[in-house]
Amino acid sequence: MGIVMWILYRCWKPSTEPSAIKCQDKAKEQAKVPHKVTDREFERLRYLQVLVNNSWPYITKYLEKFLRWRIQPLIRSRFKYLTNFHFFDIDFGNKAPQVTHMRVQSDPEKKQILLDLKISLNAAVMVNVGISKTIMAGVKSVKLEGTLRIILAPLIPDVPFTEAVNIYFPRRPVLHLQWTGLTNLLNIPGLHTMTERMIVDQIANFMVAPKFFTQPLAANFDMKNLPFADPWNALRIHVLEARNLVANDFFSKKSDPFVVVRGGGTVGKTRVISKNLNPQWNQTFEILFSDLPGQEIEFEVLDKNVQRDDSLGSCKIAVPHVLKKKFIDKWIRLDNVKSGELHIKVETLKLFSDRDKLQKVLNLNKRPRPPKSEELSSVALYTVIQKARGLPVIRPKKCKLNPLATVEVSVTDTVKRTGAQINSGEPEWKERLQFLIKDPRGERMQLNVLNQRNKVLGHISVSLSTLMAAKDMTMEGWFPLESPVNNSEIWLKLQLMILAPRIFHVKR
Repeated sequence: MGIVMWILYRCWKPSTEPSAIKCQDKAKEQAKVPHKVTDREFERLRYLQVLVNNSWPYITKYLEKFLRWRIQPLIRSRFKYLTNFHFFDIDFGNKAPQVTHMRVQSDPEKKQILLDLKISLNAAVMVNVGISKTIMAGVKSVKLEGTLRIILAPLIPDVPFTEAVNIYFPRRPVLHLQWTGLTNLLNIPGLHTMTERMIVDQIANFMVAPKFFTQPLAANFDMKNLPFADPWNALRIHVLEARNLVANDFFSKKSDPFVVVRGGGTVGKTRVISKNLNPQWNQTFEILFSDLPGQEIEFEVLDKNVQRDDSLGSCKIAVPHVLKKKFIDKWIRLDNVKSGELHIKVETLKLFSDRDKLQKVLNLNKRPRPPKSEELSSVALYTVIQKARGLPVIRPKKCKLNPLATVEVSVTDTVKRTGAQINSGEPEWKERLQFLIKDPRGERMQLNVLNQRNKVLGHISVSLSTLMAAKDMTMEGWFPLESPVNNSEIWLKLQLMILAPRIFHVKR
Protein backbone atom coordinates (compact mmCIF):
# COMPACT_ATOMS: atom_id res chain seq x y z
CA MET A 1 0.00 0.00 0.00
CA GLY A 2 2.92 2.32 0.71
CA ILE A 3 4.27 1.85 -2.82
CA VAL A 4 0.80 2.61 -4.23
CA MET A 5 0.59 5.88 -2.29
CA TRP A 6 4.13 6.82 -3.35
CA ILE A 7 3.32 6.29 -7.04
CA LEU A 8 0.11 8.31 -6.80
CA TYR A 9 1.99 11.07 -4.98
CA ARG A 10 4.69 11.27 -7.65
CA CYS A 11 2.09 11.35 -10.45
CA TRP A 12 -0.29 13.86 -8.91
CA LYS A 13 2.03 15.99 -6.76
CA PRO A 14 1.27 19.69 -7.42
CA SER A 15 4.60 21.32 -8.18
CA THR A 16 6.59 22.92 -10.94
CA GLU A 17 6.89 19.57 -12.69
CA PRO A 18 5.27 19.19 -16.14
CA SER A 19 1.69 17.93 -16.41
CA ALA A 20 0.96 14.25 -16.98
CA ILE A 21 0.18 14.91 -20.66
CA LYS A 22 3.44 16.79 -21.18
CA CYS A 23 5.29 14.02 -19.37
CA GLN A 24 3.78 11.52 -21.76
CA ASP A 25 4.86 13.56 -24.80
CA LYS A 26 8.33 13.96 -23.36
CA ALA A 27 8.52 10.24 -22.60
CA LYS A 28 7.74 9.45 -26.24
CA GLU A 29 10.57 11.73 -27.38
CA GLN A 30 13.04 10.35 -24.84
CA ALA A 31 12.15 6.74 -25.69
CA LYS A 32 14.25 7.13 -28.83
CA VAL A 33 17.46 7.78 -26.89
CA PRO A 34 19.17 5.93 -24.02
CA HIS A 35 17.66 6.85 -20.67
CA LYS A 36 19.82 8.87 -18.28
CA VAL A 37 18.99 9.30 -14.62
CA THR A 38 18.65 13.00 -13.75
CA ASP A 39 19.22 14.49 -10.30
CA ARG A 40 15.48 14.69 -9.71
CA GLU A 41 15.02 11.06 -10.78
CA PHE A 42 17.95 10.09 -8.57
CA GLU A 43 16.11 11.56 -5.59
CA ARG A 44 13.01 9.62 -6.59
CA LEU A 45 15.04 6.43 -6.88
CA ARG A 46 16.61 7.02 -3.48
CA TYR A 47 13.19 7.43 -1.84
CA LEU A 48 11.85 4.41 -3.71
CA GLN A 49 14.86 2.27 -2.73
CA VAL A 50 14.30 3.13 0.93
CA LEU A 51 10.66 2.12 0.52
CA VAL A 52 11.63 -1.17 -1.17
CA ASN A 53 14.21 -1.93 1.54
CA ASN A 54 11.70 -1.32 4.33
CA SER A 55 9.03 -3.34 2.53
CA TRP A 56 11.28 -6.29 1.69
CA PRO A 57 10.54 -8.36 4.86
CA TYR A 58 6.82 -8.13 4.08
CA ILE A 59 7.37 -8.83 0.38
CA THR A 60 9.32 -11.99 1.21
CA LYS A 61 6.49 -13.19 3.46
CA TYR A 62 4.11 -12.65 0.57
CA LEU A 63 6.43 -14.51 -1.83
CA GLU A 64 6.56 -17.43 0.58
CA LYS A 65 2.76 -17.64 0.62
CA PHE A 66 2.72 -17.31 -3.17
CA LEU A 67 5.06 -20.28 -3.58
CA ARG A 68 3.20 -22.45 -1.10
CA TRP A 69 -0.35 -21.61 -2.18
CA ARG A 70 0.05 -20.98 -5.92
CA ILE A 71 3.20 -22.68 -7.23
CA GLN A 72 3.18 -25.78 -5.04
CA PRO A 73 -0.36 -26.83 -6.08
CA LEU A 74 0.49 -26.07 -9.71
CA ILE A 75 3.52 -28.39 -9.68
CA ARG A 76 1.61 -31.12 -7.83
CA SER A 77 -1.16 -31.08 -10.43
CA ARG A 78 1.07 -30.94 -13.54
CA PHE A 79 3.48 -33.83 -12.86
CA LYS A 80 2.33 -37.36 -12.11
CA TYR A 81 5.31 -38.20 -9.90
CA LEU A 82 5.24 -34.92 -7.97
CA THR A 83 1.84 -35.20 -6.29
CA ASN A 84 3.61 -35.11 -2.89
CA PHE A 85 5.91 -32.22 -3.86
CA HIS A 86 6.25 -29.34 -1.43
CA PHE A 87 8.54 -26.54 -0.31
CA PHE A 88 10.47 -27.26 2.89
CA ASP A 89 12.38 -24.03 3.52
CA ILE A 90 11.73 -20.65 1.93
CA ASP A 91 14.03 -17.77 2.90
CA PHE A 92 14.73 -14.95 0.44
CA GLY A 93 17.23 -13.26 2.76
CA ASN A 94 17.51 -9.66 3.86
CA LYS A 95 18.97 -8.15 0.68
CA ALA A 96 16.30 -6.29 -1.28
CA PRO A 97 16.45 -5.77 -5.07
CA GLN A 98 18.22 -2.62 -6.22
CA VAL A 99 16.18 -0.19 -8.33
CA THR A 100 18.51 1.31 -10.96
CA HIS A 101 16.05 3.13 -13.25
CA MET A 102 12.46 4.24 -13.03
CA ARG A 103 9.75 5.59 -15.32
CA VAL A 104 6.19 6.60 -14.41
CA GLN A 105 3.46 7.00 -17.02
CA SER A 106 -0.24 7.74 -16.64
CA ASP A 107 -3.09 6.78 -18.96
CA PRO A 108 -6.21 8.72 -17.90
CA GLU A 109 -8.28 7.22 -20.72
CA LYS A 110 -7.75 3.67 -19.42
CA LYS A 111 -7.70 4.80 -15.77
CA GLN A 112 -4.29 3.36 -15.04
CA ILE A 113 -0.78 4.34 -13.95
CA LEU A 114 2.31 2.45 -15.12
CA LEU A 115 5.53 2.24 -13.14
CA ASP A 116 8.54 0.62 -14.82
CA LEU A 117 11.38 -0.37 -12.50
CA LYS A 118 14.71 -1.70 -13.69
CA ILE A 119 15.69 -4.02 -10.87
CA SER A 120 18.80 -5.99 -10.03
CA LEU A 121 19.00 -8.73 -7.41
CA ASN A 122 22.09 -10.74 -6.50
CA ALA A 123 21.49 -12.41 -3.16
CA ALA A 124 21.88 -15.56 -1.12
CA VAL A 125 18.61 -17.40 -0.56
CA MET A 126 17.47 -20.75 0.81
CA VAL A 127 14.66 -22.50 -1.04
CA ASN A 128 14.53 -26.28 -0.52
CA VAL A 129 12.07 -28.59 -2.24
CA GLY A 130 11.36 -32.29 -2.10
CA ILE A 131 8.84 -35.10 -2.02
CA SER A 132 7.09 -36.31 1.13
CA LYS A 133 9.67 -35.87 3.92
CA THR A 134 12.83 -35.89 1.77
CA ILE A 135 14.64 -32.75 0.61
CA MET A 136 15.82 -33.37 -2.95
CA ALA A 137 17.04 -30.03 -4.30
CA GLY A 138 17.35 -26.38 -3.49
CA VAL A 139 18.43 -22.93 -4.61
CA LYS A 140 21.08 -21.09 -2.59
CA SER A 141 21.54 -17.91 -4.63
CA VAL A 142 19.58 -15.88 -7.16
CA LYS A 143 20.73 -13.36 -9.74
CA LEU A 144 17.96 -11.49 -11.54
CA GLU A 145 17.96 -8.43 -13.80
CA GLY A 146 15.03 -7.03 -15.71
CA THR A 147 12.30 -4.43 -15.96
CA LEU A 148 9.38 -4.97 -13.61
CA ARG A 149 6.16 -3.22 -14.55
CA ILE A 150 3.58 -2.27 -11.93
CA ILE A 151 0.15 -1.15 -13.17
CA LEU A 152 -2.32 0.53 -10.85
CA ALA A 153 -5.69 -0.15 -12.46
CA PRO A 154 -8.46 0.67 -12.58
CA LEU A 155 -8.09 3.95 -10.71
CA ILE A 156 -10.96 4.97 -8.43
CA PRO A 157 -11.72 8.22 -6.52
CA ASP A 158 -11.80 6.54 -3.10
CA VAL A 159 -9.20 4.91 -0.87
CA PRO A 160 -7.16 2.87 -1.83
CA PHE A 161 -7.45 4.88 -5.14
CA THR A 162 -6.91 1.77 -7.28
CA GLU A 163 -8.87 -1.46 -7.36
CA ALA A 164 -5.78 -3.63 -7.89
CA VAL A 165 -2.00 -3.75 -8.31
CA ASN A 166 -0.90 -5.70 -11.40
CA ILE A 167 2.69 -6.89 -11.76
CA TYR A 168 4.61 -8.50 -14.62
CA PHE A 169 7.78 -8.37 -16.70
CA PRO A 170 7.20 -6.91 -20.21
CA ARG A 171 10.23 -8.92 -21.37
CA ARG A 172 11.80 -12.01 -19.92
CA PRO A 173 14.30 -11.10 -17.16
CA VAL A 174 17.82 -12.51 -17.00
CA LEU A 175 17.76 -15.19 -14.32
CA HIS A 176 20.57 -17.33 -12.90
CA LEU A 177 20.08 -19.83 -10.08
CA GLN A 178 22.74 -21.63 -8.07
CA TRP A 179 21.36 -25.09 -7.34
CA THR A 180 22.02 -27.78 -4.78
CA GLY A 181 21.00 -31.36 -5.55
CA LEU A 182 19.47 -30.56 -8.95
CA THR A 183 20.54 -33.98 -10.26
CA ASN A 184 18.31 -35.67 -7.69
CA LEU A 185 15.32 -33.68 -8.92
CA LEU A 186 16.01 -34.42 -12.58
CA ASN A 187 16.19 -38.16 -11.85
CA ILE A 188 12.48 -38.21 -10.98
CA PRO A 189 10.41 -39.98 -13.68
CA GLY A 190 8.74 -37.41 -15.88
CA LEU A 191 11.49 -34.84 -15.24
CA HIS A 192 14.43 -36.80 -16.67
CA THR A 193 13.96 -35.19 -20.10
CA MET A 194 14.29 -31.69 -18.63
CA THR A 195 17.50 -29.72 -18.22
CA GLU A 196 18.55 -26.95 -15.85
CA ARG A 197 18.10 -24.45 -18.67
CA MET A 198 14.53 -25.65 -19.31
CA ILE A 199 13.63 -25.32 -15.63
CA VAL A 200 15.11 -21.81 -15.41
CA ASP A 201 13.26 -20.86 -18.62
CA GLN A 202 9.96 -21.96 -17.07
CA ILE A 203 10.64 -19.96 -13.91
CA ALA A 204 11.80 -16.86 -15.81
CA ASN A 205 8.71 -16.89 -18.05
CA PHE A 206 6.24 -17.34 -15.20
CA MET A 207 5.39 -13.62 -14.91
CA VAL A 208 6.33 -12.43 -18.40
CA ALA A 209 3.66 -10.78 -20.58
CA PRO A 210 0.95 -11.76 -21.38
CA LYS A 211 0.97 -13.34 -17.91
CA PHE A 212 0.52 -10.95 -15.02
CA PHE A 213 -0.21 -11.21 -11.33
CA THR A 214 -3.05 -9.23 -9.79
CA GLN A 215 -3.37 -8.29 -6.13
CA PRO A 216 -6.84 -6.85 -5.45
CA LEU A 217 -7.00 -3.88 -3.08
CA ALA A 218 -10.65 -2.83 -3.34
CA ALA A 219 -13.27 -5.02 -1.71
CA ASN A 220 -15.52 -5.01 -4.79
CA PHE A 221 -12.75 -5.69 -7.32
CA ASP A 222 -13.86 -7.58 -10.44
CA MET A 223 -11.32 -8.91 -12.93
CA LYS A 224 -13.47 -7.84 -15.88
CA ASN A 225 -12.87 -4.19 -14.90
CA LEU A 226 -9.23 -4.48 -15.97
CA PRO A 227 -8.73 -3.11 -19.51
CA PHE A 228 -6.32 -5.97 -20.25
CA ALA A 229 -8.16 -8.88 -18.60
CA ASP A 230 -9.15 -10.60 -21.86
CA PRO A 231 -7.36 -10.88 -25.24
CA TRP A 232 -9.87 -9.13 -27.47
CA ASN A 233 -7.29 -8.38 -30.19
CA ALA A 234 -7.01 -11.09 -32.85
CA LEU A 235 -4.00 -10.99 -35.17
CA ARG A 236 -3.38 -13.10 -38.27
CA ILE A 237 0.37 -13.39 -38.84
CA HIS A 238 1.72 -14.51 -42.21
CA VAL A 239 5.36 -15.66 -42.36
CA LEU A 240 6.00 -15.38 -46.08
CA GLU A 241 9.69 -15.68 -46.93
CA ALA A 242 13.28 -14.72 -46.12
CA ARG A 243 16.25 -13.66 -48.19
CA ASN A 244 20.03 -13.48 -47.90
CA LEU A 245 20.17 -15.69 -44.81
CA VAL A 246 23.52 -16.64 -43.30
CA ALA A 247 24.95 -19.99 -44.50
CA ASN A 248 25.63 -22.11 -41.43
CA ASP A 249 26.61 -25.35 -43.16
CA PHE A 250 30.33 -25.15 -43.88
CA PHE A 251 30.29 -27.74 -46.68
CA SER A 252 27.07 -26.95 -48.57
CA LYS A 253 27.21 -23.19 -47.90
CA LYS A 254 23.50 -23.41 -47.10
CA SER A 255 21.15 -23.52 -44.10
CA ASP A 256 17.97 -25.41 -43.21
CA PRO A 257 15.85 -22.49 -41.97
CA PHE A 258 12.57 -22.38 -40.10
CA VAL A 259 10.85 -19.62 -38.11
CA VAL A 260 9.59 -19.64 -34.53
CA VAL A 261 6.79 -17.13 -33.84
CA ARG A 262 6.19 -16.09 -30.22
CA GLY A 263 3.48 -13.85 -28.83
CA GLY A 264 0.43 -13.79 -26.63
CA GLY A 265 1.77 -16.71 -24.61
CA THR A 266 1.81 -19.01 -27.64
CA VAL A 267 4.60 -20.44 -29.80
CA GLY A 268 4.30 -21.45 -33.46
CA LYS A 269 6.80 -22.96 -35.89
CA THR A 270 7.02 -23.03 -39.66
CA ARG A 271 8.18 -26.10 -41.54
CA VAL A 272 11.89 -26.54 -42.29
CA ILE A 273 13.10 -25.62 -45.79
CA SER A 274 16.22 -27.69 -46.57
CA LYS A 275 19.37 -26.13 -47.96
CA ASN A 276 17.99 -22.73 -48.87
CA LEU A 277 19.11 -19.19 -48.07
CA ASN A 278 16.00 -17.62 -49.66
CA PRO A 279 13.20 -19.85 -48.33
CA GLN A 280 9.47 -19.39 -48.86
CA TRP A 281 7.11 -20.65 -46.15
CA ASN A 282 3.78 -18.87 -46.77
CA GLN A 283 2.45 -20.05 -43.41
CA THR A 284 -0.15 -18.40 -41.19
CA PHE A 285 -0.45 -18.13 -37.42
CA GLU A 286 -3.33 -16.67 -35.42
CA ILE A 287 -2.82 -15.22 -31.95
CA LEU A 288 -5.07 -13.46 -29.46
CA PHE A 289 -3.60 -10.47 -27.61
CA SER A 290 -4.85 -8.46 -24.67
CA ASP A 291 -4.25 -4.73 -24.17
CA LEU A 292 -1.54 -5.43 -21.59
CA PRO A 293 1.10 -2.76 -22.37
CA GLY A 294 4.47 -3.72 -23.84
CA GLN A 295 3.60 -6.87 -25.80
CA GLU A 296 5.50 -7.88 -28.93
CA ILE A 297 5.48 -10.47 -31.69
CA GLU A 298 8.89 -12.12 -31.89
CA PHE A 299 10.22 -13.88 -34.99
CA GLU A 300 13.31 -16.07 -34.62
CA VAL A 301 14.87 -17.68 -37.68
CA LEU A 302 16.74 -20.89 -36.86
CA ASP A 303 18.90 -23.38 -38.74
CA LYS A 304 17.70 -26.93 -38.08
CA ASN A 305 20.39 -29.22 -36.66
CA VAL A 306 20.40 -32.65 -35.06
CA GLN A 307 21.79 -31.55 -31.70
CA ARG A 308 21.04 -27.86 -31.41
CA ASP A 309 19.35 -25.37 -33.72
CA ASP A 310 21.51 -22.34 -34.56
CA SER A 311 20.19 -18.80 -34.73
CA LEU A 312 19.95 -17.08 -38.10
CA GLY A 313 18.68 -13.84 -36.58
CA SER A 314 15.52 -12.46 -35.04
CA CYS A 315 13.20 -9.47 -35.18
CA LYS A 316 10.20 -8.07 -33.32
CA ILE A 317 7.06 -6.06 -33.98
CA ALA A 318 5.24 -4.13 -31.26
CA VAL A 319 1.62 -5.24 -30.93
CA PRO A 320 0.28 -1.67 -30.34
CA HIS A 321 1.91 -0.64 -33.65
CA VAL A 322 0.03 -3.40 -35.48
CA LEU A 323 -3.25 -2.52 -33.79
CA LYS A 324 -2.83 1.10 -34.84
CA LYS A 325 -1.89 0.37 -38.46
CA LYS A 326 -4.41 -2.51 -38.83
CA PHE A 327 -2.24 -4.06 -41.56
CA ILE A 328 1.52 -4.45 -42.03
CA ASP A 329 3.35 -5.97 -45.01
CA LYS A 330 7.11 -5.46 -44.86
CA TRP A 331 10.63 -6.86 -44.98
CA ILE A 332 12.38 -6.69 -41.61
CA ARG A 333 16.14 -6.78 -41.12
CA LEU A 334 17.21 -9.63 -38.83
CA ASP A 335 19.20 -8.64 -35.74
CA ASN A 336 22.50 -10.12 -34.50
CA VAL A 337 23.54 -11.55 -37.89
CA LYS A 338 25.59 -10.28 -40.83
CA SER A 339 22.74 -10.53 -43.32
CA GLY A 340 19.16 -11.66 -43.64
CA GLU A 341 15.64 -10.25 -43.93
CA LEU A 342 12.24 -11.69 -43.11
CA HIS A 343 9.07 -10.88 -45.05
CA ILE A 344 6.00 -10.89 -42.83
CA LYS A 345 2.41 -9.72 -43.11
CA VAL A 346 0.25 -9.04 -40.06
CA GLU A 347 -3.44 -8.12 -40.12
CA THR A 348 -5.98 -7.43 -37.40
CA LEU A 349 -9.32 -9.22 -37.34
CA LYS A 350 -12.71 -7.86 -36.37
CA LEU A 351 -14.67 -9.60 -33.62
CA PHE A 352 -18.46 -9.91 -33.94
CA SER A 353 -21.13 -11.47 -31.74
CA ASP A 354 -23.48 -11.82 -34.74
CA ARG A 355 -23.90 -15.51 -35.64
CA ASP A 356 -25.25 -14.57 -39.08
CA LYS A 357 -21.75 -13.53 -40.16
CA LEU A 358 -20.29 -17.03 -39.65
CA GLN A 359 -21.15 -18.45 -43.07
CA LYS A 360 -19.68 -15.45 -44.87
CA VAL A 361 -16.46 -15.78 -42.85
CA LEU A 362 -16.27 -19.51 -43.60
CA ASN A 363 -16.65 -18.76 -47.31
CA LEU A 364 -13.91 -16.13 -47.16
CA ASN A 365 -11.59 -18.56 -45.37
CA LYS A 366 -12.05 -21.11 -48.16
CA ARG A 367 -10.69 -18.79 -50.84
CA PRO A 368 -7.68 -20.18 -52.77
CA ARG A 369 -4.47 -19.91 -50.76
CA PRO A 370 -0.84 -21.06 -51.23
CA PRO A 371 -0.22 -24.84 -51.08
CA LYS A 372 0.22 -26.36 -47.60
CA SER A 373 -1.45 -23.33 -46.00
CA GLU A 374 -3.10 -23.75 -42.61
CA GLU A 375 -6.89 -23.66 -42.32
CA LEU A 376 -7.99 -20.30 -40.92
CA SER A 377 -10.03 -19.85 -37.74
CA SER A 378 -13.56 -18.51 -37.96
CA VAL A 379 -14.42 -18.04 -34.27
CA ALA A 380 -12.80 -17.53 -30.88
CA LEU A 381 -14.19 -19.17 -27.75
CA TYR A 382 -13.73 -17.20 -24.52
CA THR A 383 -14.23 -19.14 -21.29
CA VAL A 384 -14.32 -17.84 -17.73
CA ILE A 385 -13.94 -20.62 -15.15
CA GLN A 386 -15.04 -19.13 -11.87
CA LYS A 387 -15.71 -21.82 -9.26
CA ALA A 388 -17.35 -25.15 -8.46
CA ARG A 389 -19.46 -26.54 -5.66
CA GLY A 390 -20.45 -29.97 -4.45
CA LEU A 391 -17.25 -31.63 -5.72
CA PRO A 392 -16.11 -34.92 -4.19
CA VAL A 393 -13.09 -34.46 -1.91
CA ILE A 394 -10.51 -37.23 -2.31
CA ARG A 395 -7.60 -36.85 0.10
CA PRO A 396 -4.17 -38.24 -0.88
CA LYS A 397 -3.22 -41.45 0.93
CA LYS A 398 -0.27 -41.29 3.33
CA CYS A 399 0.07 -37.56 2.70
CA LYS A 400 -0.90 -34.57 4.83
CA LEU A 401 -1.09 -32.22 1.83
CA ASN A 402 -4.48 -30.81 0.88
CA PRO A 403 -6.36 -32.33 -2.09
CA LEU A 404 -6.33 -30.27 -5.28
CA ALA A 405 -8.68 -29.54 -8.14
CA THR A 406 -7.85 -28.24 -11.61
CA VAL A 407 -9.97 -27.73 -14.72
CA GLU A 408 -9.03 -29.12 -18.13
CA VAL A 409 -10.84 -27.75 -21.18
CA SER A 410 -10.48 -29.17 -24.69
CA VAL A 411 -11.88 -28.06 -28.05
CA THR A 412 -10.90 -30.13 -31.11
CA ASP A 413 -7.16 -30.80 -30.66
CA THR A 414 -6.45 -27.93 -28.25
CA VAL A 415 -6.24 -28.73 -24.53
CA LYS A 416 -5.72 -26.10 -21.82
CA ARG A 417 -5.64 -26.21 -18.02
CA THR A 418 -6.24 -23.82 -15.19
CA GLY A 419 -3.98 -23.65 -12.18
CA ALA A 420 -4.63 -26.00 -9.27
CA GLN A 421 -6.62 -24.89 -6.24
CA ILE A 422 -7.19 -26.58 -2.90
CA ASN A 423 -10.34 -28.68 -3.14
CA SER A 424 -12.57 -28.20 -0.12
CA GLY A 425 -15.56 -29.12 -2.25
CA GLU A 426 -15.93 -25.51 -3.43
CA PRO A 427 -12.67 -24.49 -5.16
CA GLU A 428 -12.34 -21.13 -6.92
CA TRP A 429 -10.14 -20.71 -10.01
CA LYS A 430 -11.22 -17.34 -11.49
CA GLU A 431 -9.30 -18.07 -14.68
CA ARG A 432 -9.79 -17.30 -18.36
CA LEU A 433 -9.01 -19.61 -21.28
CA GLN A 434 -9.37 -18.90 -24.99
CA PHE A 435 -9.58 -21.14 -28.05
CA LEU A 436 -9.35 -20.46 -31.79
CA ILE A 437 -11.70 -22.72 -33.77
CA LYS A 438 -11.78 -23.43 -37.52
CA ASP A 439 -15.51 -24.24 -37.76
CA PRO A 440 -17.69 -24.37 -34.62
CA ARG A 441 -20.53 -26.29 -36.27
CA GLY A 442 -20.61 -29.80 -34.87
CA GLU A 443 -17.83 -29.10 -32.34
CA ARG A 444 -18.12 -29.54 -28.58
CA MET A 445 -16.27 -28.14 -25.59
CA GLN A 446 -15.20 -30.87 -23.18
CA LEU A 447 -14.50 -29.87 -19.57
CA ASN A 448 -13.06 -32.11 -16.86
CA VAL A 449 -12.45 -31.24 -13.21
CA LEU A 450 -9.43 -33.27 -12.08
CA ASN A 451 -7.68 -33.97 -8.79
CA GLN A 452 -3.90 -33.99 -8.27
CA ARG A 453 -3.68 -37.53 -9.72
CA ASN A 454 -5.74 -36.60 -12.79
CA LYS A 455 -8.76 -38.52 -11.56
CA VAL A 456 -11.99 -37.01 -12.90
CA LEU A 457 -14.09 -35.36 -10.18
CA GLY A 458 -16.73 -34.18 -12.64
CA HIS A 459 -17.17 -33.43 -16.33
CA ILE A 460 -19.45 -31.68 -18.80
CA SER A 461 -19.76 -31.40 -22.58
CA VAL A 462 -21.20 -28.28 -24.22
CA SER A 463 -22.22 -28.13 -27.88
CA LEU A 464 -20.89 -25.03 -29.63
CA SER A 465 -24.01 -25.05 -31.80
CA THR A 466 -26.05 -24.60 -28.61
CA LEU A 467 -23.76 -21.75 -27.59
CA MET A 468 -24.19 -20.12 -31.01
CA ALA A 469 -27.97 -20.21 -30.60
CA ALA A 470 -27.81 -18.36 -27.26
CA LYS A 471 -28.30 -14.60 -27.01
CA ASP A 472 -25.11 -12.81 -28.13
CA MET A 473 -23.60 -16.32 -28.38
CA THR A 474 -23.04 -16.18 -24.60
CA MET A 475 -23.97 -18.55 -21.77
CA GLU A 476 -23.27 -17.78 -18.13
CA GLY A 477 -24.14 -19.44 -14.84
CA TRP A 478 -24.03 -22.77 -13.02
CA PHE A 479 -23.58 -25.86 -15.22
CA PRO A 480 -24.34 -29.33 -13.77
CA LEU A 481 -21.40 -31.75 -13.73
CA GLU A 482 -21.56 -35.48 -14.25
CA SER A 483 -19.88 -36.58 -11.03
CA PRO A 484 -19.65 -39.50 -8.57
CA VAL A 485 -21.67 -37.35 -6.15
CA ASN A 486 -24.96 -35.55 -6.66
CA ASN A 487 -25.43 -31.80 -7.19
CA SER A 488 -21.89 -31.06 -8.42
CA GLU A 489 -21.83 -27.81 -10.42
CA ILE A 490 -19.37 -25.42 -12.03
CA TRP A 491 -19.86 -21.71 -12.71
CA LEU A 492 -18.85 -20.79 -16.27
CA LYS A 493 -19.12 -17.99 -18.75
CA LEU A 494 -18.85 -19.11 -22.38
CA GLN A 495 -18.76 -16.66 -25.28
CA LEU A 496 -18.20 -17.11 -29.01
CA MET A 497 -16.90 -14.29 -31.22
CA ILE A 498 -16.79 -14.37 -35.03
CA LEU A 499 -13.34 -13.56 -36.49
CA ALA A 500 -13.80 -11.48 -39.63
CA PRO A 501 -10.92 -10.33 -41.88
CA ARG A 502 -10.68 -6.65 -42.72
CA ILE A 503 -10.68 -5.25 -46.28
CA PHE A 504 -7.38 -3.61 -47.21
CA HIS A 505 -6.32 -1.26 -49.94
CA VAL A 506 -2.54 -1.40 -49.93
CA LYS A 507 -0.49 0.80 -52.23
CA ARG A 508 2.33 -1.10 -53.86
